Amino acid sequence: MNGGWTLILKINGRNQTFLYQSDLWTNKQEFNPDELALDDQETKLESYWQLPFIELRLGMKQEGTIKWVTVPYKANSLYAVIAEGHYHSVSVGRHQWKSLIMSSSLQQNCNKEGFNVFAGDPNHHRVRIGIIANDENDCITCDSRIGFGSTGSGCGLQESALANSCGNVAQCGDGDGGNTNISVMGYIMAR
Repeated sequence: MNGGWTLILKINGRNQTFLYQSDLWTNKQEFNPDELALDDQETKLESYWQLPFIELRLGMKQEGTIKWVTVPYKANSLYAVIAEGHYHSVSVGRHQWKSLIMSSSLQQNCNKEGFNVFAGDPNHHRVRIGIIANDENDCITCDSRIGFGSTGSGCGLQESALANSCGNVAQCGDGDGGNTNISVMGYIMAR
């Protein structure tokens, strides 16, 4: 398919509007529907629940530059994939997720990626779209993430990690780029 991309969501990682637990992920209500530019204004459009797609285009803006990754996935809508709350895997790869953010950091193990990605321990990292990783050889207590619609913490609750709704968080000192908490502007498009 060579059609154009349709905007679905814009998320400011510094705001709590689109944290993992936000009702905006599980309802069919628009949010700032007139905000259509690739700017820093958050939005959720009716395309979230009405647009069938075969690919997502995910972008993260850092220091004025947007880096993109394409995720092949076929669904009736993004709402249909996310609202139910079940995990759906994708195979984008750790390197691709890390390429969205300069100086990103993830722990070496687990590398669970997809939609509604969560660790076995509900207090640890989780993302609506993205990847979580762990220093241990399991996915129970993940202490790092890159993604959209995220929250969670490891090594003790740290408010800034909980409030980062889009970007990269790595804690406990053993991420491949050290500890980091980078909030970015995120863009989700589909075709």
